[in-house]
Amino acid sequence: MRFLGNLTITRKTALLVAIVVLDFILSMFYILDYDSEGSIEGTISILVFSMFSLFSVVLAVDIAKSIKRLILDLEIKVEQKTQELKNLNKELKHKIALEVEKNREKDQVMYQHSRLASMGEMVGNIAHQWRQPLNALSVLIQSFSIKNMTGQLTDEFIEKQVAEGLRISKMMSNTIDDFRNFFTPNSSRKYFYLQDTIKDTIELAQERDISVTITCDKEIKIYGYQNEFSQVVLNLLNNSVDSFNIKNVKYNKNILIQIKKDSASNRAKLVFIDNGGGVDEAIIDRIFEPYFTTKHKSTGTGIGLFMSKQIIEKQMRGSISVENIMMNFDHDVYKCAKFEIELPVLETAVKTTDEEMLVA
Repeated sequence: MRFLGNLTITRKTALLVAIVVLDFILSMFYILDYDSEGSIEGTISILVFSMFSLFSVVLAVDIAKSIKRLILDLEIKVEQKTQELKNLNKELKHKIALEVEKNREKDQVMYQHSRLASMGEMVGNIAHQWRQPLNALSVLIQSFSIKNMTGQLTDEFIEKQVAEGLRISKMMSNTIDDFRNFFTPNSSRKYFYLQDTIKDTIELAQERDISVTITCDKEIKIYGYQNEFSQVVLNLLNNSVDSFNIKNVKYNKNILIQIKKDSASNRAKLVFIDNGGGVDEAIIDRIFEPYFTTKHKSTGTGIGLFMSKQIIEKQMRGSISVENIMMNFDHDVYKCAKFEIELPVLETAVKTTDEEMLVA
């Protein structure tokens, strides 16, 4: 750029100098020719004109040098500002990378807190599921002593009781496996049935005093992380249980789960509704914020719904929203909380969204 600027100025200056010099030479020839005719006034006029032309040449050269110096100074300043801008961009990229890493670490900590909180709740559910089998095992063991004391302990009785004991222990072992699988994060996405996953999660939760109704147009498969999606369903279920407890709802506890598929957009829509009195309008816009809870600080972590939003939007490439509605349950109208989740169905849709997020 500097070279081209210098070249342009040199050509203009040279052209101007050439014109002036040519004019001066012609003027001198004219003077010599005019002197032969003896006109003093004409000679003086021509000399003045020639002097003015020579001054113009000097002035033009000086202006050209000044412009050249000005351009050089501007180029130096532009280079300095460009370098400052590059350094600033580099520093900003470094700061952004640090902030992104911090946010990832914070999200990971929150995710672990959410899972630990859910594990605490699940331990209670395991105890609930094991209470009856343990009582059955206790009765079964006592039956051996009673039969032996009465002289009725036969081989047939022993075989029958041993088989029953093995069945109970296997059922208890399966319960542990179910919970262990539930809390094992998926390493990769896969296709899974929405309705089956929701049913399995509800069975694990064991909320016997709540009526849960699931409606599904047809068997809908989606592509994503099954265990993480189960965590979302569990968080929504726990949120409903908390709402029933806070609003002191003791009877007619209802949850409706609707599953539909939009063929045009290839997206599955899951609607989760409970008649627990809805969400307070003053906080409904904040319930997905981290560490925001309506429960007492000693019992609420405030990360369940936040992590549900993170899983749905960042891992499943979907969306989740909440609103209050009025709905009829068992011929009575209730104020209800309605959570709506939309998820891509096809693998290609999920991967396309991944690529768009990376580009953004």
